[in-house]
Amino acid sequence: MRIGVVHWAFPPVVGGVESHLIYLYTELARMGHDISFLTAPHPLRDDGDIGWCKVASNELMSIAGLLKVPAGPERWDRVYTMMESYIRDFSPDVIHAHNLHYFFPDHAEALGILAKKYGIPIVLTIHNYWEDDLCRHLLADIGWNMIVSVSYHLKRSCLFDAGLPPDKVEVHYHGIDLGKYRASGDREALKERLGLSGRKVIFHPARMCEMKGTLHSIEAVSRLKGKYPDIRLVLSGNGDTVDFENERPAFRAKVQQMLNDLKVSDHIQFVSIPADEMPVYMNAADIVIYPTILPQGEAFGIAPVEAMACCRPVIVTNSGGLSESTSHGINGLVVDDDPETLTDTLALNIERLLERPGLSEYLGMNGREVAIERFDAGRMGLRMEDLYNRLILARIAESPPGIQTPVEAGAPATHKKTLEH
Repeated sequence: MRIGVVHWAFPPVVGGVESHLIYLYTELARMGHDISFLTAPHPLRDDGDIGWCKVASNELMSIAGLLKVPAGPERWDRVYTMMESYIRDFSPDVIHAHNLHYFFPDHAEALGILAKKYGIPIVLTIHNYWEDDLCRHLLADIGWNMIVSVSYHLKRSCLFDAGLPPDKVEVHYHGIDLGKYRASGDREALKERLGLSGRKVIFHPARMCEMKGTLHSIEAVSRLKGKYPDIRLVLSGNGDTVDFENERPAFRAKVQQMLNDLKVSDHIQFVSIPADEMPVYMNAADIVIYPTILPQGEAFGIAPVEAMACCRPVIVTNSGGLSESTSHGINGLVVDDDPETLTDTLALNIERLLERPGLSEYLGMNGREVAIERFDAGRMGLRMEDLYNRLILARIAESPPGIQTPVEAGAPATHKKTLEH
């Protein structure tokens, strides 16, 4: 099967969505499918040297670049032409878009038109949700053959806010590479390798921003440093991530001010972690925290599951999909996401696990079992393969004579946007 994937970013960009793309599509490639990505270019990536997939880069997939291009017929035509060229070059049997349901309508609208022209099933995975008219339009009016939600939390919004029919939304949880994410036998050696020898390591593996609880993590550690002078908070998410709202520069200044005010700099470490090194940091951590305070709730949260697979205890907030992977007292601790009380409860529960190593071990071992039972990348790949096969067979059964293939059809002399929002 030839699977076309469309997303704004691809490694070396890091983030939960980008991790998911690697886990899912390397598994599908291993199963024998031909994978191609349409994505934004990156100066540190050689598109011809990926190995397991093809990558087609185009500046029109860059969010930062698109923000500088005025909306209108010219931009829409350029996006349409890009999408059609990609379809003609790769001839996919199915196209799977990720997060094309916000900010820019051009890409989803063009893909909807081209899918009908070429008779290609199209799938959209949503990794978050916005309660606005553009999001609702791009979910309901494009003609997606299936929308995949990464949690039941997001599925609820699709059904009861966007008004989608239940049979058009499936929940597919993220899966991870359980061979890569597993417990290491010598955690102290890993700490020494990372310059964390002798430290009590609290790892916060999330994009550094206010809504991921960064400030609460820093303040919680500042309250514990008196009792635990060897405590160290390791904050990742400082590398190349998709910054949708250009919030990082101002937030970094805010973080620096907090470090100065709390005099906690010696207990904080900022890191930019390549994907291959993430299991090392997970294993080196005494506790992994993910204190999201997003108003709309965390979509899923893949990092806590990675930590569980490494037998590490996790502390998460009761935010959206986080509660679907973490059960309080079973495979982690779940705290309230109220920003007014989060710092206190986070500090209290970090201390609880530091003082009770037996509880930490219990939660970590259970976490590994849950990861094996529910979040295996192999199982995720099989489920997605089944979805693609169902959609392709349905399209074949319902297609009228005369549908052109990408090879048969020529580029249109003119085309126009047929969806309004």
